Amino acid sequence: MEPIAEQRIDLNVASERELTQLPRVGVDKARKIVHHRALRKGFRDWSDFAGTPGVSEEDVVAIRSRAWIGPVPAEQPEATHPRRTPRDAVPVRGPRPRQR
Repeated sequence: MEPIAEQRIDLNVASERELTQLPRVGVDKARKIVHHRALRKGFRDWSDFAGTPGVSEEDVVAIRSRAWIGPVPAEQPEATHPRRTPRDAVPVRGPRPRQR
């Protein structure tokens, strides 16, 4: 029986958990990749991916053999800070009128 070939991971749709399957990618780096991907509305090419904070040229070389950059999905989730929750807008008051 032949071993099943490893499937390459699409960097434009992979979850944080899937990204940790790649060489040189841990939980923190996977979180940064997903966050940067959401900010950029997807990766268009390898140089776009290489611009991810925390990803070095050596990382890109190691990841290229196990991943690919698929088409940019039509809808990307909004980029949010991983530890922040969205809040309702707080109204801002203007300056107080002078009292005489």
